[in-house]
Amino acid sequence: MRILAVAVTYNPEIALLAQVLEAVSPQVQGLVVVDNGSANVREIRRIVTGNDGQIIEIPGNIGIAAAQNKGVSRARDDGFTHVLLLDQDTVLAPGMVRDLADHLDALTHGSEAVAAIGPAYFELNSRRQTRAYRADRLRVSRLPLDAETRPVASDFIIASGSLVPLSVLEAVGGFKEDLFIDLVDVEWCFRARAAGYRSYLSPTAAVEHRLGSGTVQIGARQVAVHVPIRNYYWVRNALWLARQPYTPLAWRLYFISRSLAFLGTYTVMADKRALRLKLILRGIRDSVAGRLGPLGG
Repeated sequence: MRILAVAVTYNPEIALLAQVLEAVSPQVQGLVVVDNGSANVREIRRIVTGNDGQIIEIPGNIGIAAAQNKGVSRARDDGFTHVLLLDQDTVLAPGMVRDLADHLDALTHGSEAVAAIGPAYFELNSRRQTRAYRADRLRVSRLPLDAETRPVASDFIIASGSLVPLSVLEAVGGFKEDLFIDLVDVEWCFRARAAGYRSYLSPTAAVEHRLGSGTVQIGARQVAVHVPIRNYYWVRNALWLARQPYTPLAWRLYFISRSLAFLGTYTVMADKRALRLKLILRGIRDSVAGRLGPLGG
């Protein structure tokens, strides 16, 4: 197994990015950073070089999916067998990639068709651990991982920290670029699932992750708050995904209900409410019209 770590950056916090790359570089056979037109690209270049990595510099922001696809293409060209996808703020624990690789080998030797395997996240803002998600008739069930040691199947996994065989990417196809950002990993996992592959979480490969810039309290739940533009992309992509034939019915209902909940949550409880309302309504309109890609692009 030859693994290329593919990290996508866009105006990252340099000190944190240095930690990300220093943590992953000893665990993989290669490292490439795909930069989406960051203003601090010179500093990024310096850190990448210091970690024996390569950098692909994009003049502007082409989105997370397109950037990941460029990293996948580099992995294929350079003879790697797997990619490890990373965000610019995911710091891996020592030995985590080995844990994922061992679990992946065990699953495939057991005749499982594995799309990807990723770590169990502890979300810092909400103070919650990742759960596995599975469609169950008309509802989406959440399965806690606390007592598990073996990989647990999940309808989707977060892209950052996930280990993906290139052979599966060849069979399923790459990441959908016109989603731009948000639900890119979910869409790919659903497409892989429809092709006969399953995604897994490894409870023993845990990593800390931060969703959004904070939270708001909704009843007993802490809900992540992103910058307003992300509300547009999430709602637009969710409603688009709800209409795809490979999306399970329970997830279609989930995306529709969650998009409606966004209207209440983010336009009442979060900051910049008028802007969020405008962007969410624009996301609904663009999704119905089938307009994807970057907003205003």
